[in-house]
This record gives sequence, structure tokens and C-alpha cells, in this order.
Amino acid sequence: MQYRKLGNSDLDISVITLGTWSYGCENYWGKIPEKEINEAVAKSVDSGINIIDTAIGYGDSELIVGKAIKNFRDKVAVISKGGASPERIPVLVEHSLKRLKLDYLDLYLVHYPDHAVPIEDTIEAMAKIQKAGKVRYIGVSNFNSEQLNRAVAVAEITACQSAYNLMWREIESMKILDTCIKNNIGMLTYSSLGQGLFTGSIRSADDLPDSKEDIRNITLLFKGEAFDNGLKLVKILDGLAAKYKKTVAQIALNWVINNKPGITSALVGIINTKYLNDNLGAIGWKMEKEDYDMLTKKGSEFSQMFDYSAYSMFGFNWEEIKVDDMLADC
Repeated sequence: MQYRKLGNSDLDISVITLGTWSYGCENYWGKIPEKEINEAVAKSVDSGINIIDTAIGYGDSELIVGKAIKNFRDKVAVISKGGASPERIPVLVEHSLKRLKLDYLDLYLVHYPDHAVPIEDTIEAMAKIQKAGKVRYIGVSNFNSEQLNRAVAVAEITACQSAYNLMWREIESMKILDTCIKNNIGMLTYSSLGQGLFTGSIRSADDLPDSKEDIRNITLLFKGEAFDNGLKLVKILDGLAAKYKKTVAQIALNWVINNKPGITSALVGIINTKYLNDNLGAIGWKMEKEDYDMLTKKGSEFSQMFDYSAYSMFGFNWEEIKVDDMLADC
């Protein structure tokens, strides 16, 4: 396993973070047997993955994660996330700790900014729970560069979690990654494999899940011209997979981990040992520079169709969503 320092912390974390949005959040991902989840988590940790990400808005995910890690809490850093309300932050972190059966969290993130709440008030409340020992480090998720700058003016921000993959390049075009590097903030990428698009398992609209209980029914990446261009990228990944004797997912994830300085760790959803082994194959090797550059250029061209200032890639506005609404959804 390969490890990198997370921002200003003393945490050396694996370049793969175990993402658990799909654990217990059936309205977005369908049902996954808890026995399979427990096996996937245990084998992930045995393989060297030492950081796991959940959130209070992920349905029963915190409850499931808490049970899954109870026998090896000392081997894994735990991240959770909550809302931006200063009044609710201390309440929500206590709720997360109770659900996870933990005394503290290694990292706690503001899941998304709230346009009705000053960033400064949110971060002051986060700093207070850190001072109280509820969390070791604090960070943010889905913040733009201006919001990040306002946050670091109030308290030390350890990590920023943002969407990033071959086609979703907002952290580059909107200077979010530059702001993180400037302020020694670790970058944790989610949707690192484009919610399955860059695994090679989706080759046409016929391969998309037809269940309404699947986030890809509303994700912009799987609609119209964006989807068509994503499939063109998959064809390019096929060629590189053959060249390096790797899978499509391993090429795409290797690009996320190694292409840009400032990326600390890539979140991936691991629901079984097959997914785990495929993801682990992305680590410990590098492509030739011209291949990174070619993927970067192609993905950037397709990324231009997304107006990141106008909408979320998931088809809804994070800033208008409250934690209680997310809990109701999941």
C-alpha cells in the first residue's frame, strides 16, 4: 500500500479511502448484504487501507461502519460528515459518535456549505468540537475556492473532499486544488471512478441500472452528450488497459491518484472483495507521462460541457439540502 500525509495532520493515510455511501443508503444504491460489507471492510483493512469515510446523511452507513470496524478501530482513521448549521454541528457530531460507537472521530467534515449560513460561523462551530476533543481534525466537502479561503481564515482546515475523475475536473478549473495546495489542505476525491462509468462495466445505456433506487438515474454524467463522451473515454481506457495489462478501473484510478500533485487519497466504493482487488491493482505503478497527459487532455475537453458554477453534477443543489432532508431520503 502507498501512503501520503493528510494535510497538516499527523495522519499517513492510504491513497485509497474506503467510501461507504452505498452502505445502508438503499434509496441511492439498493440493498447490500451486511455480511458482504463486513467482509469487504475487514479485507480492505488487511490490505492496508487505513481510512474509511461515512456521513450522517448516508442512511444507516454510520451504524454499519461502526459494527464493521469494532474489532480494529486502532487500525483505521474514521471520517464522518454533517451539516453547516453552527447550532446543529455539536448535536450532529454527538449523534454520529453514538451511531459509530466511537469516542472521537479522526476527521469531521462540513458535508456541504449552506448559502444561508456564513462560512465563518460554520467553521467556528467546527473548531469548538475539535477543541472539545470530539474530533481530531476538521475539514470541508463540496466547498469552492472562495469558501475554502474563508474557512482557513477562521481555523486550520485539514482536508477538502471534492468530486474528481477523468471528466469531473472542477477542482482544477475552479482552482480548488490550487487553494488546497497553497494552504496545505489534503484533497480527498470522491466519485473517483465516475460512479462506475470508468470501470468498463458500463458500455451503453442498456448497462445502466434500471432501478429507481440508483443515483445514476439523476447524475448528469450519465445523460446525453456527457454520457456519450464518457463512453469515448472508456474506449481510450481500453487501449491503455491492454498496453499496461491492467483493467479499465485500474487505469482510471491510477490517473486520479498520480496525475496531479495535491491529491492525497481517492475514495472508492468497495462492496466486495472483487472490487477491492481491482482497486488495489491501481497502486504501486505509473503510466508513461504521455499517457497521463493524453488522458488529462481528453478528459479536460469533455469536462468543459459542465458549468460547475451553475449546478451540481448530481443534478441537485447541495447548498439547498439540509441534513435532515438527506436523512429522510436515505
